[in-house]
Amino acid sequence: MKAVFQLLEGITRLLMYTGALAGILLTCFVVLSSVMRYLVRAPFPFTEELVGLLFSAMIFLTLPYCTIKKSHVCVTLVRDMLGGTLRRIADLAAALFMIAFAVIFGILSYDFAAFSYDLGSVTEMGEIILFPWMGLMPLACVLMAVVAVVLMVRQQFGGSASREHQQESDF
Repeated sequence: MKAVFQLLEGITRLLMYTGALAGILLTCFVVLSSVMRYLVRAPFPFTEELVGLLFSAMIFLTLPYCTIKKSHVCVTLVRDMLGGTLRRIADLAAALFMIAFAVIFGILSYDFAAFSYDLGSVTEMGEIILFPWMGLMPLACVLMAVVAVVLMVRQQFGGSASREHQQESDF
């Protein structure tokens, strides 16, 4: 199980770095577009489309890493008031909900990306092919679901440590 977790952590870390690179490129294109618009008076026509695609890529490429590191937003007001067994049940329910969401959203986004591929969809101004960008959504969802399953199994069979303690010991 530890080898699977380390493999997943490596894959998600690589995707996170790729997402960070997308964020850097996004920033560069925004700055370059501003310079071109105000100094040269001739902005690139494709910049807004590319920035939107890079932003989407940045978000979806970093989601699996946030999931494995448990660095996403968690509302634990009710969970923190529960005792040991009820807390584990709440954690299990949250993990199952996340897995269900990732699977459903992954299936729907796959259909969306496949339809885009079938149509040969491109952006309006820059004619950037869309299906590879859309393919990041199901990829992220599959990885999030796999990570959630691994974390759930570790939590259910790895003892009843608190979320904070488990986060520190996992990483």
